[in-house]
Amino acid sequence: EGKPDRAELLTLLAASWDAFSAELGHPSLRLVAAEPIAGLDLLAFDEQAVRAVVVQVTAGVDFGELGRALAAAAQVASWDAAALSGIHESLAETVAGDSPQVVLIAGGFDAATVATVEWLARRHGVELSCFAVSFLRFGAERLLTVRRELPPRDAGAPDPAAEVQQL
Repeated sequence: EGKPDRAELLTLLAASWDAFSAELGHPSLRLVAAEPIAGLDLLAFDEQAVRAVVVQVTAGVDFGELGRALAAAAQVASWDAAALSGIHESLAETVAGDSPQVVLIAGGFDAATVATVEWLARRHGVELSCFAVSFLRFGAERLLTVRRELPPRDAGAPDPAAEVQQL
């Protein structure tokens, strides 16, 4: 079926977050808010890292979408403890001012985005990860495929995002 529509994908992810976060290989991510502010698609809390996670969703990521994700991360990093806990009580555990992790979920990524994400991660320690998603149709069933694009996994490590998951 191909690349998902952004609005449909955003709704699907919010409704099936636990299954989706497990497919990403991040089962400790808890969805705490959908579109809490303009420009921020989903805000999650990583229970293991005790950290906020900005999740940006789009049909296809081009360079402008990466900028939108970084702007959302900067906004979250600017929040004090009261603002964080005002979004969700679990965010009170995070350290105000810390940079959140950024997760980009899209139908695909262009070369400029991939190069920029690699540079930001390698040279500046920004925690960014990219996952490509697409729909497959089997009769009346729609399946969502998830593929980790960046950072690459260790060759010997199993990739939980390599499986097709029914959502």
